Amino acid sequence: MIDNLLRYLDLQSENRQLAMVAKDKNRKSVSLPVIPQYIALVLGITLQPYLVAFQENHNWNLQGLASWLIFALITAVTIFPIVYKKTFDSNSSLFVQLCTIFSAGVGWQSLFAIVVHKSSTSP
Repeated sequence: MIDNLLRYLDLQSENRQLAMVAKDKNRKSVSLPVIPQYIALVLGITLQPYLVAFQENHNWNLQGLASWLIFALITAVTIFPIVYKKTFDSNSSLFVQLCTIFSAGVGWQSLFAIVVHKSSTSP
């Protein structure tokens, strides 16, 4: 059960299996960072409401930051693996991956809508 949970949270689990095969063939280790990806996602989700508020009134107000951070953590571990796990390009640089994931975090409402739609259409 723990292995299944770790595989679910590991955004690179499918790529990691391919990397193990490549490592056996090439004898090189392949780095597949996951923690920085979650950090970028949580930052995107956390900052999204503040970016919207700044666009509206040109004022930074960080009230409720702790609440948004908790919400971002929950959203990151429940929604993100379902939606984006199979779309990662492990060949792109870590910086490009993190920028893409941060953008996905800023658009967390879309991720939420996709998951709700998938769960309502599942048998």
